[in-house]
Amino acid sequence: MIKITRIQYSLTFLLLISTSVSFAQKVFSVKTDHRVEALSIFYTLSTADTLDVKPTPSTYYRDVKKYFKPYNLHPSLNWYRNLKNWDGPDMASIGLFLSQKYPFKLVIQPEVNYVRNSSVDSFLYHFNAFYKECYVAKFIKKHEADYQKMNIKAEFAIGESGILDDIKAFYNSTSKGEFMMYTDALCNHGSNAISSSDKQFAGKIISKVGYIEDKSKKLTDDSVVNFEPAINVVAHECSHIYLKNFLKQYHDRLFKIRSHFLTTSKGRKIADDQWENEIDELVVRACVAKILSVKNGILAGDEEVDNQAKRFKWVNDLYIFFDLYTQNRNRYKTIEDFYPELILFLENKTS
Repeated sequence: MIKITRIQYSLTFLLLISTSVSFAQKVFSVKTDHRVEALSIFYTLSTADTLDVKPTPSTYYRDVKKYFKPYNLHPSLNWYRNLKNWDGPDMASIGLFLSQKYPFKLVIQPEVNYVRNSSVDSFLYHFNAFYKECYVAKFIKKHEADYQKMNIKAEFAIGESGILDDIKAFYNSTSKGEFMMYTDALCNHGSNAISSSDKQFAGKIISKVGYIEDKSKKLTDDSVVNFEPAINVVAHECSHIYLKNFLKQYHDRLFKIRSHFLTTSKGRKIADDQWENEIDELVVRACVAKILSVKNGILAGDEEVDNQAKRFKWVNDLYIFFDLYTQNRNRYKTIEDFYPELILFLENKTS
């Protein structure tokens, strides 16, 4: 028997831990997609000198700058720079909808318009030229071990946090699914959910997550990437898996009161066709705050819900209402047992 006396951050040990997390839990995994990474590099090289929010300093970002320095004035990069407007940092997410190999083509129609400031065909023409002529595939292949190590460490950090067990215990649900987190070691803009009804993504909750700078650590280009996903992000995306049947089960009743959920805390009106997403996000965010409250104490839950209340005006009331669930788990053994109470609460609040 091998006795482990301290945490060893060797690739072999981390792979063992990672396998335990992603297969025993069957709900969470961290990946790097070569298409998303290539698009992130393209976006970073095109915009980093101008945008106020820069990539997080790291040895990886240093390698990107050094490797692509000879190609800084490549026509494709200049084409993107000269567009009237640039896309958001979520642009790289379109990579999941492209063909696996160069030349990249759109093979799945995304539900979000990631490329907003040119036609997709024009964008892919220039991106493909950049990919080939700047030897992007060679750079990504050279860093495959770095991506693997980064992702294994991320899975290990989540496993060590215990958040997956906390989420599972909170819902105690039979709903199945997987949360797939695609890392972006250059993006410094948080995370964005990626939705698709395509069968390839069936049962999966997908998110692209940026590498956010921890300013307290004073990171530099000599700092190794240490990707530790925020537990509230993991709790949020996993919650979509466990709560997905609420909207389906009470669709007709929720449809009747949908208008009450289409105004933000600041009075901004949301399009009527977004009502399902708004209700789903409202319930998820209240649950995440309650999970953090159970895990880390009332102050942690209050901090999370206060942040969410800046956008969702009903979330604080719903957060408090979930005390009925957490304080009566003998009665509500699963989240599904609580659904009848939840739908009545929402209907009564809007009557």
